[in-house]
Amino acid sequence: MPVELIAVAAAILVGGWFWWTRVRSRDAEADLRRICFGDPGQADRLIDGEVRRASRAISRGEAARRAVERHRRDNR
Repeated sequence: MPVELIAVAAAILVGGWFWWTRVRSRDAEADLRRICFGDPGQADRLIDGEVRRASRAISRGEAARRAVERHRRDNR
């Protein structure tokens, strides 16, 4: 019984983590579009810039999150 309980808890945690990262990615892209006043070209350029700056391969969602963070930091 405890092994099954641990397995279920682990599955819930992993599923929750995947869900949370997807939600953050969508929110970051929506924030970036808002920051760019709806200009998809500018948002794509900012995302591409973050992908180039990264020392390792990152997802589009992670790049969008970093672009939003960079914008907030640079425009305080």
